[in-house]
Amino acid sequence: MKKKTVSYLLSFLVAVFIMCPLALRAAQPSAQASIEKMVGAMKKNPSLDIVFTVWQNGNSSSGSMTVAGKMFHLSTPEMKIWYDGQTQWTYAVSAGEVNVTEPTAEELAQSNPLSLLSGLNRNFTFRRLKATPGEEKIELVPKKKSPGLASATVVLNSSTSLPRELTVKDGNGRTVTVKISSVKGGKTKPQSLFRFDSRKYPGVEVVDLR
Repeated sequence: MKKKTVSYLLSFLVAVFIMCPLALRAAQPSAQASIEKMVGAMKKNPSLDIVFTVWQNGNSSSGSMTVAGKMFHLSTPEMKIWYDGQTQWTYAVSAGEVNVTEPTAEELAQSNPLSLLSGLNRNFTFRRLKATPGEEKIELVPKKKSPGLASATVVLNSSTSLPRELTVKDGNGRTVTVKISSVKGGKTKPQSLFRFDSRKYPGVEVVDLR
């Protein structure tokens, strides 16, 4: 599994949950309004606990993620990421190494599109696709072309507006799918949850790239 593609997809998932403003619409919402309704439902909670499975090339990897405002903690067997809104710690399990960064706006747009998704109206076009009963399927296409993201398709539960699936296609035609098995609202989380604690990972090399 391509780590960069998977990391981009998971960051996209975080961004959809925490960065986009809620917009009120009529009873028959546009494709964009459906996405914004989902985001609004997510932002009602101080935090979110998400369980997911990533699929690519017939391989899968399950993980979990906690989101609180701009902060998040993501955990899969291959990697763990902590982000406190300024500093990011990325732990590659196989390498036994943690990289510490403070991403610039440009770097965030390339590897963690939180800034890319800060304005849905400006950055994406939306199209409603045919969906099975009980679901909504929305395609998002960035107005600015990027090799890392050609399009994304979000499947929502039509009755709850909660996400069920997210598929991202990159500029080379490769696709990665995240199937979301659980999204639960939670209470306020301590900031320590979103910061790497070296005491819990003895022997892991920390590389400060700031």
